[in-house]
Amino acid sequence: MKFILMLGGTGLALLLCFLPSLAAPKPRWWKILTMLAVATTTFFALWPPIAGSITDVVMQGRANPIKQVPAYVVPDPASAQTTEQGLVTMQAADARTPRLHITLSMHKPLADKVQAAGAVPMVLLLRRADSDVLFAADAVVAVDPALTLPYIMALEERARIIFFHVPMSWIATIAYLLAMIFGIRYLRTRNLAHDDAVVATASVGTLFAVLATTTGSVWAKFNWGSFWNWDPRQTSIVVLLLIYAAFFLLRSAIDDPQRRARLSSVYAIVAFVAVPFLVFIIPRMVTSLHPGGKGDAGGAGPLLSTSSDAINPTKQVLFALSLFAFTLVYGWLVNLRIRMLAMQRRLDNQSAASS
Repeated sequence: MKFILMLGGTGLALLLCFLPSLAAPKPRWWKILTMLAVATTTFFALWPPIAGSITDVVMQGRANPIKQVPAYVVPDPASAQTTEQGLVTMQAADARTPRLHITLSMHKPLADKVQAAGAVPMVLLLRRADSDVLFAADAVVAVDPALTLPYIMALEERARIIFFHVPMSWIATIAYLLAMIFGIRYLRTRNLAHDDAVVATASVGTLFAVLATTTGSVWAKFNWGSFWNWDPRQTSIVVLLLIYAAFFLLRSAIDDPQRRARLSSVYAIVAFVAVPFLVFIIPRMVTSLHPGGKGDAGGAGPLLSTSSDAINPTKQVLFALSLFAFTLVYGWLVNLRIRMLAMQRRLDNQSAASS
């Protein structure tokens, strides 16, 4: 199901980008759909609270006893009792596994908030106390949330970057694939419209590669301590950017349109040979800080892993939506770039004819 959602989101967006053609002006409904998809992705990636299970609290507590974990629980205010130390104890159950019961310990102000909310599901910041059934509650994160995102140890709130960083990386790869395909089409037809598509898809793909690098660097700062660590994944994308920077330098050095298009098409075809190795193969052959390196989920990473619990259903749907949204953005930018190039070529032809 995970792969069906991901491929479906990307495939549907690409279909919408190519209908009736990649270069045709997009109708108003198409633009509205794109903006709504991006807004919806952003909202659901940032708004729902992160909420783990009691098991997450136990596992995290055994590794770090003072670590707070947002847990999705249903407290029982009627069971509240005040201890000699002035703390309030209260029974609660895991919201997703009701048969799993625990005891919460909290200060009275927090207990008053919980009792005022009633016996409804809520997200509480919990710490493991003396055992696997006694937890200290420190704060209320959300009361009866309509939607929650899963808690991932070592990532926590930083896991939200997955809905922005990963789609941009994947779309950059798709863009370079399309540049190769249009390069082949130009070599077969010598139609400069295909050359426009080559440079448009490659340039927008490079923009997405830069955005993927930028968002990845921000994530690395908060997860690994610095913006740049020369991790194999970071190194490979630098090499990829240098390869396509040379592509644009090549185009800028040639004035004749047909010769420029011919050499650019050949370069786009040859350059794409390196893309699978730099994006999928080499980073998975060595030990890496980045998810998906050697020894991590079989080298696949959580998104490509065949394990059913690598990414939960909520994240599967939201990630498919993010792929759909950002692929439409990619198609919109390519469409604008192709039309600008075609317009520039017509103006150059008119200028040459008038002179």
